Amino acid sequence: MKTPLISAVIPAYNAEKYIEECLNSIMNQTFRDWECIIVDDASSDNTLSIIKEFAGKDQRFRYDMLPVNSGSAKAPRDKAASLATSEWILEVDADDFIDPDMMEKLYARAVQTGADIVCKRLKKFDHENPQRFTFLPDEDFDLQCILTGEEAVMLTIPNWIIPSSGLIRKKLWDMRSTAKTGINHMNVDEFDGRELLLKANFIVFEDAVYHYRHNSSSITHKASSKLFETLITDKMIENLLHERFGKDSPQALIVSQWRINNIFGMRYHLFSLGSELSDDERKKAKKMIREHYRTIDRNMAPHRNSIPHRLLKKLVYRSYTLFGWYVFCHFVLDNTWGRFKNQK
Repeated sequence: MKTPLISAVIPAYNAEKYIEECLNSIMNQTFRDWECIIVDDASSDNTLSIIKEFAGKDQRFRYDMLPVNSGSAKAPRDKAASLATSEWILEVDADDFIDPDMMEKLYARAVQTGADIVCKRLKKFDHENPQRFTFLPDEDFDLQCILTGEEAVMLTIPNWIIPSSGLIRKKLWDMRSTAKTGINHMNVDEFDGRELLLKANFIVFEDAVYHYRHNSSSITHKASSKLFETLITDKMIENLLHERFGKDSPQALIVSQWRINNIFGMRYHLFSLGSELSDDERKKAKKMIREHYRTIDRNMAPHRNSIPHRLLKKLVYRSYTLFGWYVFCHFVLDNTWGRFKNQK
């Protein structure tokens, strides 16, 4: 059997509702020279049976299993990629699906340009109301542009202007610093994606649509102290960009202020969760927030240029207790204003 040109890698956990649609979208590609490797992350539902059914129908589908659930998509995705035999990796999640011509378009663009990464167009839709959707990059973005890794990664911070992946050269994928390290905390894929952009020779784009299902029942939306592990990823990203651009660079200032705002956001989120977290879970979350607050570079903290705001910055970013009260006041004011608007 000859080596395929593209390996689609799919981590799967309790995805019985959606994985059939996902795998059918792979099977129905106009591009035929692919393999699809699915790794089941110890699902407790019918996911594995569906995977086996597809593997029985088409030998291009292969699968493996993790004996114990890993807690995130990274471990099963990395396992799937380690089994890949092709030159190109295409990441697909088990609750998403792709257009029939996606592989064909991405591969043609890769051959045409010689780029290490061809970014897809991501269509994010609400699974409860599929008519509500947004595109990333948006429809005004110039898909003919060619970006360096440095240019591309700054389009992901503070907000995602482009998706971080599409078709990725496997030799680049294997160069990730988190590969084979066992690092598996929440959202570490966001670090991997940005590191890949920086390692690429250059990045191009193609109007090949990936349908991303926004699912409120996903693990990333459930109340758990694991959500606060994203702070670890944020710190890794800050270190990565400081190393690439220099700690005194404009890019470093942007990423550090982005990270500080995320710490603020996580402390705010902890207030908003209320009793949804157990006492132990709340203690874990508070500990993570406190530890990451202490690593803030206060000189890079965002502030307005007025004297009261400069004073507030000095106070809030010198004491974790004051920081907590500052966020709490924001939380109370936001909720009071929200109730007031609803009553009008």
